Amino acid sequence: MSLDPITLAVLAGRMEQIADEMDATLFRAAFNPIIAEAHDASHGLYHAETGETLVQGKTGLPIFVGVMAFAVKAVIDKAAQQGGPNDGDVWIFNDAHMGGTHLSDMRLVR
Repeated sequence: MSLDPITLAVLAGRMEQIADEMDATLFRAAFNPIIAEAHDASHGLYHAETGETLVQGKTGLPIFVGVMAFAVKAVIDKAAQQGGPNDGDVWIFNDAHMGGTHLSDMRLVR
């Protein structure tokens, strides 16, 4: 499937906006000042088969985005061992061997 440049730009802009809205929602709703004020979090959209980063939010910490691709890939591999993901599956974890940076960093993959 190939996309014309205009459609590609519209889709890219929309995906970037989704990631930015994920950032804004968490920062606005967070009770913890480390997240609400220091923005010690990040969000992104990742490829469902490879785990590669497609887009990331602009206001989060980039270091988290860098390791999140490894976390998403680990979830993809783990789900494949168990017959693949099902609709509605959500994984929440903080495993340092699956893309974590320290114990308090939680990953949510949907």
